[in-house]
Amino acid sequence: MKFLCNGFNLYGQLASPGYLLEKFTPVFGGYTTVKDICVGHTFSALNLGKSCKIITNGTENDFGSSGEVIKMCTNDVRLVFLDDNGKLIKINLEDIDNPSEISGMLLMDSNEKIVNISCSSKLAVAYSDKGSLFNIPHKLDFMNEYIIDIQCGKEHCLLLDEHGNVYTFGRGSRGQLGHGQLEDELEPKQVDGLAGIKITQIAAGGWHSCALSKDGDLYTWGWNGNGQLGLGIDGEPEEASISVMASPRVIDFVDSQTNVMKIACGGRHTIVLLDDNRLYGCGWNKYKQLNNQDQENVYTFTYIHDLSNEEVLQLKCGPWNSVILCK
Repeated sequence: MKFLCNGFNLYGQLASPGYLLEKFTPVFGGYTTVKDICVGHTFSALNLGKSCKIITNGTENDFGSSGEVIKMCTNDVRLVFLDDNGKLIKINLEDIDNPSEISGMLLMDSNEKIVNISCSSKLAVAYSDKGSLFNIPHKLDFMNEYIIDIQCGKEHCLLLDEHGNVYTFGRGSRGQLGHGQLEDELEPKQVDGLAGIKITQIAAGGWHSCALSKDGDLYTWGWNGNGQLGLGIDGEPEEASISVMASPRVIDFVDSQTNVMKIACGGRHTIVLLDDNRLYGCGWNKYKQLNNQDQENVYTFTYIHDLSNEEVLQLKCGPWNSVILCK
C-alpha cells in the first residue's frame, strides 16, 4: 500500500523532512506491512497488523496487540486501537510507556464484543456485534444491529447502517448533526434530510459532516467558517458564504454528470475523489492541506490533484492533513 500525504508536519509525524508538505508526497514508504494510518496533530499511528506504531518528534514507539488490529482512532493526545478479540487499548502521549485496556462497558454477556470504534477530543464511541452503542463507558439506549460505519467529529458522531440510513448525536451548536436546528442530541437520531436516500459513505470533520449517496451525490452540512462545506459561489465575496448549514445540502459540481466516489473530512477542510480520478477539496488551506496555493480559505470544491495513475483505495484526513491510500 502507498500513502500520499500533504499538510502539517511540524512534529515530524509524517516521517518526512520539513514542517509542511506543500504537495502530495509518498510517506511511510519504509514500512512494508502498514495496513492503515491515522494522522494526528502531533503524531501519526500505523497499523502493522499485530501491533501499532506511534511516530512523533523523530521517535517511534511500538505497541503489541493480543490479536489482529482491526481499527485505530486518534485525537490530539491519544491513540485507541481495537483488536479482533474485542480488546480496546488506550495509549496517552503523556504516558506513552504505559498503555492500558479500556474497560467498564456493560456488555450483554460474555459472547458480546466490541467490533468498531471512533474517537475525538470529546467523544469515544464503541459499537458491539450485538448492536449496542457506547459513549465509553456509558451504554446508550440506541440499538441497531446493522451499523457499518462510525465517524466522530470534535463533539459529534455519525453512524451509517447497511440500509443507507444516517444517524447523528452529540453537540449540535454548529449544525453538524443535520437535524435542521442547533440543539444537542444525547442519543442517535436519524437525519431526516437524508431519509429515502441510500447513503454509502459518511465523514465527520471538526464541526461539519458529509455523506455520499449510492448515486454519487455529495451532501454536506454543519459549520462552514472556512468554506469546508463547499457552498460558496465563484466570484462572490467570502462574506457572502453561509456560516452554518443545519440540514444536508447537495453539492453541485461544474460538470453535472460528475459522480463522487470517495470522501474525507479534516478539522476544517473536505476532500473528495470524483469518478474521473481527480481530487477536489475545499475549506481551510493554511497548512497546504488542500494545495500549495496562497489562498487560506477555499469556499468551493476546487481541483487539487490528478490521480489517474493511481488505484485509490481510500481518502483520509488528519486535522490539518490530507491522505490518499493507494494500492
